[in-house]
Amino acid sequence: MNQILKYWIYVLSTFFVVGITFSSVSSVYANSGHHKFHEEYEQLDAKTKEKVDSILSSLKTDLKELGLKVPDHPKKHESSQKLDDKTKTKVKEIFKQLKSGKITKKEADEKFAALGISPPKKDQHCQAFENLDEKTKTKVKEIFKQKREGTMTKEEAEIQLAELGVQMPKHPMHESYEKLDEETKKKVKIRIEEAKAEFKKLNVTFPKKFDSLTK
Repeated sequence: MNQILKYWIYVLSTFFVVGITFSSVSSVYANSGHHKFHEEYEQLDAKTKEKVDSILSSLKTDLKELGLKVPDHPKKHESSQKLDDKTKTKVKEIFKQLKSGKITKKEADEKFAALGISPPKKDQHCQAFENLDEKTKTKVKEIFKQKREGTMTKEEAEIQLAELGVQMPKHPMHESYEKLDEETKKKVKIRIEEAKAEFKKLNVTFPKKFDSLTK
């Protein structure tokens, strides 16, 4: 049960970055389109969820065969379903208090421990930003804010981050995609467009992490 809880906490933790406390950074790694998919998924009926899971499972299998590194961890939306509503509410409230500054990370960890929950470990992205000094963190925060608001392009953000000695973190799947030859990239895009069309028929938002590979 703790493992399931840990994955659900990870979903909620996308609202902030551990150690830096500005949500705009996390939006780079898990953008709003992907969050929208998870939110919609929770509202679907059982039959539609089954179709969505089948489409994603088939897509992931095909992408792996084409050479992409697709995460194998349990689906976050499936994990969250296994939590009881009472626990979900308590977890959400803890993160709400943490995000608003009413409690510290240490206090939040203590509250999770009281629920028998192990807080998620910091990923390499969070650790990378944690090593920055306060002045640089402030500049990075502003860059991500402008990128999120649309006043700065991704390319411009990468240039400014590079000037600060900060490299834009990349998802393993995107890194593996960049290493593919052009012919394989075309096959990847075609397969993703097929899955995207199936999602459209179900009127469900397609996960942005896959859609971004077709741009």
